[in-house]
Amino acid sequence: MPSFRPPDYSTPALRWSCLRTDLLWIYDGPVAAESLHVAADHRFAEWVWLIRDGSVRLKMGSQTTVAHANQWLVSPHGSTLQEFSSDARILSVHFRCQWPTGENLFTENNALVLDAEKFPRLERSAHRLERLVRKHFPGVRLKLLQQTTEYPMFLKIQQRFLQWMIDYYDAMSQEGKILCRAGGGDERLWRAAECLHTVPLNSSFHAALLQRETSLGRAQLDRLFLKEFNTTPREYWERLRQESAVRSLEATTMSIKEIGYRLGFKQPSHFTKWFSRRMGVAPQDYRVHAAESPHFKLEIRPPAFLL
Repeated sequence: MPSFRPPDYSTPALRWSCLRTDLLWIYDGPVAAESLHVAADHRFAEWVWLIRDGSVRLKMGSQTTVAHANQWLVSPHGSTLQEFSSDARILSVHFRCQWPTGENLFTENNALVLDAEKFPRLERSAHRLERLVRKHFPGVRLKLLQQTTEYPMFLKIQQRFLQWMIDYYDAMSQEGKILCRAGGGDERLWRAAECLHTVPLNSSFHAALLQRETSLGRAQLDRLFLKEFNTTPREYWERLRQESAVRSLEATTMSIKEIGYRLGFKQPSHFTKWFSRRMGVAPQDYRVHAAESPHFKLEIRPPAFLL
């Protein structure tokens, strides 16, 4: 039995501010018919399921993991085949907790099964979060991130989500899982990444601002940033714009023109060309297929530097 390790808060505060943490959806109920047997890509976010009834069999490569009622299943980071029993009911928490490198919070890449009775706080905080979200966003599942609400309610949801994240961290730590530290320690580069997260996406690339913030020349910044994050500052910036475009297409009714304008494109055709080159499909086609099948978005190729 792995021994419990106390939290390690030695990572500088700026590092934690670069950790992107979002609740993408939370759902409690029967598994939808179209999700009972489906292939999905779980590399770029986290899926954690509490099996309330029935069972699930998850396959990734040669590894097969089975979870039954009253067990949590933490999905592996990879392409999987999920097979739920026809009577399956789950409490599903889907969230993103990633460093700028694209690495998830924990280094563990394999599936993990936890007995729910061993971690009662994990279920309790998930239930409180799901109940609050369902009350204020009834019927919303895949589009939670794009919903609007009053600021006090947003804070209340964040408070309950972060409490669940604390309980999730405690559970993973007790199982001996190790936090991903996301690379070396050049604070100038993390400052650059944080800067890219705070500037408006409809402006031009902020090369001069990054050089002022880091006191590095452009060529040196590109070289060091590439070594630290496996991508250049400009490509990192383009990835942020790409993620915003995908979320808008999936979760809003904004026109293609308006989405492109919010990302700094003056002409819709320029946005369409940019999106198609990065995603392999035109914005309108992506929106149609994503609406028809929630798993379509998982089949789109990710940015090249993440492959």
